Amino acid sequence: MKSFKMNYVDWTALLLVVVGALNWGLIGVAHFVDSAANWNLVDILLGGSPGIEAAVYILVGLAALWSVFLATRLAGVRIEEMAPEPESPERPAK
Repeated sequence: MKSFKMNYVDWTALLLVVVGALNWGLIGVAHFVDSAANWNLVDILLGGSPGIEAAVYILVGLAALWSVFLATRLAGVRIEEMAPEPESPERPAK
């Protein structure tokens, strides 16, 4: 039976991809609320430091690439393989 377990790199990559997606979602929503609004959380949280912001965006991009690799690993595992095997009932003693 083929098993799959996510490691810390997988979880970190997924977290960064979610953060990046939420950031882009907020930027898009802000455009409809007020075209001059700045809802870029990376910019807000890092105080407009261009070097650090660029590093964060590079990490999010690398996380997206890693997530493609993660998806290919997940694609090789069937759902029934991921489910735990049912325990066999105890046989009564004779």
